[in-house]
Amino acid sequence: MAIRTIFSMAEDCARGERLGWVEFVRDFAGMARTLLAQYFPTLVPELDEHVVAVFRRAGTQTPQRANTGPPPHRSKTGFAGDPGCAGDPAVRGWFSGLTFTNEREFMMAFRDLVFAYGREQERVPAPAIALEQVRAITQDLSLLERELLWLYIKGYDAQRIAAIMMNAAATAEAVQRIADERLAALVPGPPPQRSKTGFVGDPGGVPEALTASPTPGRENRACWGPRFARVLMELAEQSKTEQCVSLKTFNNLVNGQISWRERELAEEHMSNCFCCIDRFTTFQEMVRLRKDVTALAAPQVEAILRELPFAAAKPRGVLSRLFAGR
Repeated sequence: MAIRTIFSMAEDCARGERLGWVEFVRDFAGMARTLLAQYFPTLVPELDEHVVAVFRRAGTQTPQRANTGPPPHRSKTGFAGDPGCAGDPAVRGWFSGLTFTNEREFMMAFRDLVFAYGREQERVPAPAIALEQVRAITQDLSLLERELLWLYIKGYDAQRIAAIMMNAAATAEAVQRIADERLAALVPGPPPQRSKTGFVGDPGGVPEALTASPTPGRENRACWGPRFARVLMELAEQSKTEQCVSLKTFNNLVNGQISWRERELAEEHMSNCFCCIDRFTTFQEMVRLRKDVTALAAPQVEAILRELPFAAAKPRGVLSRLFAGR
C-alpha cells in the first residue's frame, strides 16, 4: 500500500476524491473548531455548522499563498516538494493554487482559511488600539519576551504559552506578570476570565468543555479579549514587508536546523517586526495544536462529509492509482 502524505491528501481533495477529504476532515476539523472557539467566540453557539462551512469553503475558494517570504516553487507536476504529485487542469477550489513544502506550511495556510472565514462571520466593533502602543510598552523586552507577551495577548496563560514555545514555565510566568501590568495601562477595566484555551466570558463564550479552570490565585488585571487580539493581529499582518521572514526559516528555527548567522539575521528582523512576531508565534501555536488536537472519529467525519457534496466522489480504482504513481 502506498504511503499517504499531506501532498497526496491535498491532491485528492483538489480532485474532489473522497479519501483525501476523509483525511482532511479527520485531521483538521479539530483545529478549525479550536481556532474558531478561541478567536471568534460569538460563533460558538453554532460551532459545528461553522466548522462545516470552513470545509465547504475549502472546496470552492481560491487560497492565498501561505508563505510570508518568497513563494515555494509550484510547477505543472503539482505541489512543491512532492515529486509524485500529478498535475491536472481539473484541480479546483482552495487547493487549486495552494503552495506548501511541508505539513507545517499547509497548517498555516489552513489557519489563514479559518481566520478569513471567522473574520467575515464575526464582524464586531473594533477596539481603538494601535501597534505603536504595544511597541511602546515592549521596547525594553527581549525578542523571546515579546513573543511570549504576544501569545498572552492572544489569550493563553503561562502554562500553555510555555508548551507552545517549548520554553520554561517560569519565564512565561514572569512575562505574564509584566503583561498584566503594562497591558492594564492600555485597556483598563474589569478583566475577562483567562484559561489554558483562551478567554472565557466574551459574548457567545466558549463552553466549559472547551476551557480549563483558571490558575488558582491568578490575578488578571488587563482587560484583553479576542477582539483586541484580532485587531492587533490584523494590524500586524498589514505591516508585512518584503524583508519578513519566511515560513521555511520559521521551521528551521523551530527545528534548530539553522546557522548562527541565519538565526541572527532572522531574529534581528523579528525583534522589530510585529508581523513576524505574530506569524512565528502562530507557527508555534499551530505546531502545538497539531500535537494536541485529537483526530475525529469516523462517525464525526462522515457527518461533516455528508454536508460536502464535492467530497462525495467515488475513489479512484486500483489501476488509476497505479498509473498515477500512487
